[in-house]
Amino acid sequence: IGDIGVAVYTSNLHIGTEGAQSLPLPYAFFDYQRFFMRIDEFGIKTFKMGYGYLEVIGKVSLDSYKIKSPYNNNSINNSDPIPLGFGTLQETPVGSIFLNAYHDFGKSKGALYELLYFAEIETVKKITLYPQVGIERQSSQYANYYYGLNQGQASSLGYSAYAAPATNNLLAGVLIEVPIVEDWYLNVYAKRKWMGAGINNSPVMTKSFQDNIFAAVAYRFK
Repeated sequence: IGDIGVAVYTSNLHIGTEGAQSLPLPYAFFDYQRFFMRIDEFGIKTFKMGYGYLEVIGKVSLDSYKIKSPYNNNSINNSDPIPLGFGTLQETPVGSIFLNAYHDFGKSKGALYELLYFAEIETVKKITLYPQVGIERQSSQYANYYYGLNQGQASSLGYSAYAAPATNNLLAGVLIEVPIVEDWYLNVYAKRKWMGAGINNSPVMTKSFQDNIFAAVAYRFK
């Protein structure tokens, strides 16, 4: 039960001079028995817990952690994170709450935590808005791998060395769902994440926020 289609994902992490990146990829937000896919998250529901389930969950990174130097032609490609862990989606009468805890099995070996809230507002012509607010915490290992620079990296890129501490990041966004015809929908999502001081103090950051947006055309299975 849910939506399957295609989308164009765009992100701008404001790291070095890399700029925005866009990717055409499949789009999915559905449940199939105990398995689920929620855009960039997937997993298995285990036992019932409150308004949802305890879930074994993974996250797919759609961001590119490439640091391109503004001083020379050198760049560093940090491997994408591989976050796996546990979480829950609580679909309460006043909105949906996501609470997730991940360990990065990629090179950072750090931890990532998410607390997100989505409301649902139906407007004219069955257009539905899903406003989102939340907070993300990156452990020192996680933040330092993606936003820190050791002495060798700093010398290569022309920056000062920097060790990023554990950091809290605030975020807000909205998903707009527009019916097209019969069971086809257009979904447009935009999110801004305001990075905490531990990341913003990194010399590789050019702005204090990061943006993500996608537009998807999807068919709804019922």
